[in-house]
Amino acid sequence: MTEYRIFKNGYIKTNRRKFLFILLFALLTPVCMILTLGFGVYDISVTDAVSKFFEHLTNMSGDYSLDKDNHYIWEVRLPRAIGALLVGLGLSVGGVVMQNNMRNPLAEPYTMGISSAAFLGATLSIVASISIIPGLSGDNATIVNAFLFALVPIAVILTLSTFRKLTPTAMILLGIAIMYVFSSFSQYLMVTSPAETMSDAYAWRVGTLAKLEMAMGGCYLTDYPDTMKLQILALVIIPISVILFLFSKKFDVMYAGDNASQTLGVNAQLVRIVSMALVSIMVAAIVSFTGTIGFIGLVGPHIARSFVGSNNRYLIPAAAFFGAIFILAADTVAKVTGANGLPVGVISSIVGGPLFILILIKQRKKVWC
Repeated sequence: MTEYRIFKNGYIKTNRRKFLFILLFALLTPVCMILTLGFGVYDISVTDAVSKFFEHLTNMSGDYSLDKDNHYIWEVRLPRAIGALLVGLGLSVGGVVMQNNMRNPLAEPYTMGISSAAFLGATLSIVASISIIPGLSGDNATIVNAFLFALVPIAVILTLSTFRKLTPTAMILLGIAIMYVFSSFSQYLMVTSPAETMSDAYAWRVGTLAKLEMAMGGCYLTDYPDTMKLQILALVIIPISVILFLFSKKFDVMYAGDNASQTLGVNAQLVRIVSMALVSIMVAAIVSFTGTIGFIGLVGPHIARSFVGSNNRYLIPAAAFFGAIFILAADTVAKVTGANGLPVGVISSIVGGPLFILILIKQRKKVWC
């Protein structure tokens, strides 16, 4: 009985520590989002930015039309900060699910070739002015092209899985093959395009949150895409993340392998296909608005796993909050780097690369048990 109590107390203590880690990052996320309002090309101190934010928040009916500080905080920086939060959350949750599904620590949301396919769609719009949906042009055509093309890889994989059961390794290899196919077409378009359009395409490729600025600047559907970008991202990312969290127990069972999962009443192949489809839709929505923001879907889950282990009930929310904070921090650095700031994808890769190497060196194997 004493041994049972010792085991029970240890279990409770471990779970309490995991919960406190999640709670800490959940509380830090809105704090970081508010603090980042004080950083950017426009000169305003953090104290003044926070003060202006709460002043407006407590008096939403006030007239701020002539307040330039308020304009930059609420119409430029706040939408970008909310976008960073959503993107970091979505990519990290997607990374957890992909690593679980593939049983591979190197898997990430872009493993299936989603980013390469989206880039080809965006490049067709930016470089060749081709829109998959007739009548669209400019940013509208780029967003829609990127989203529709991003769904192609998972459609191919799901179709093949219907006729032939694919192992996780086969899915990864198929995704890599699809990635190279789409990348080759994109590179051809880039090489043959004028310098002006090539620079625009490259800026989209490295990933930026700048296009989410002004996303709250109006309230009419006719103002799309500027007024609807955040709404669309939120309506896609939040429900899908919640659904994936509800799959936590099934993901845990799948650690034992497909055959063992089947014995325990979980159809691993079905769960894998459904969850991958959900992740693909979520990531397609993200990259269509922001481009490819690298490493967070790879690094975020690993860092969260090193603190809370591989139990998905804790891992998914921990990775979500860490990913949100990581992107908020990276975008804050991006906004103050250079005369006009840098794309956040550059900063996330610069920080994420060495961080991932450090994780690989220090991480214990048992967190993957």
